Parts: sequence; structure tokens; C-alpha cells
Amino acid sequence: MTGWDLKPQGIQGVLKTTGETASHLEGYAKAYGEHLTSAASSAGTVSAEGGGGGEKVQGGLVALALSQYAEHATKDLQYIALRAGKSLQGAVDATTAYLQGDEAMAAEAQRKALAEPRVDLPGVQSA
Repeated sequence: MTGWDLKPQGIQGVLKTTGETASHLEGYAKAYGEHLTSAASSAGTVSAEGGGGGEKVQGGLVALALSQYAEHATKDLQYIALRAGKSLQGAVDATTAYLQGDEAMAAEAQRKALAEPRVDLPGVQSA
């Protein structure tokens, strides 16, 4: 059997809980960035002689790797946040459409129920 059997109150509860959880993503992303920055600064540096000029080159290999990782991971986190928002909005829109459809069907059923009945008597021509 195919069909829809949505329970708006249940959907509302799930959307509320999911929305609250999704709203924490920004805080998690900020903390994530702070932890990466801390890790990069705590990783230390590597000193090496530069090309033929004898200059010292300083840079942290771990810090560089963390920076490159963070750049890639930030895009993934942004995608997750956007996808969560669009998914929540899609659920709201679908539920709204379902409820409006229910109202339209109920109004149509009520209209049909209130329509004047047609009485066909045997031997009488209807107009």
C-alpha cells in the first residue's frame, strides 16, 4: 500500500530537535577552528638552511599540514550546515503542502456532503 500518513505534531517535534542540534554547528565549527589553531601553534617549527644564500627558513610542517586540512575540512563543514538547513526547510515545506492538501480534500468532501441531493423518482423525468 502506498500513501502518506504524516503526523504533524511528531514532525514538528523532530524538526525542533533537529533544528536545535543544527544550531550548535556554528559553535562546534568555531571550537574546531580554535583547536586546530592551538594544535598548529603547539606543533613547533622546523629550521633549515634555505637555497644557496644561507638564509634560515622557518616553518612548521605540522602547522602547514593542519592549515591545508582545515581549509579542506571547512568547506565540508559549510556543506554540512547548508545541507542540514535545506533538509529542514524541505521537511517544513513538504509537511505544509501535505497539510494544505488535507485541508483542500476536507473542503471538497464537505462541499460534496453539503450539495443538494438529487432525487430520482421512478417514472418521473428529471430536468
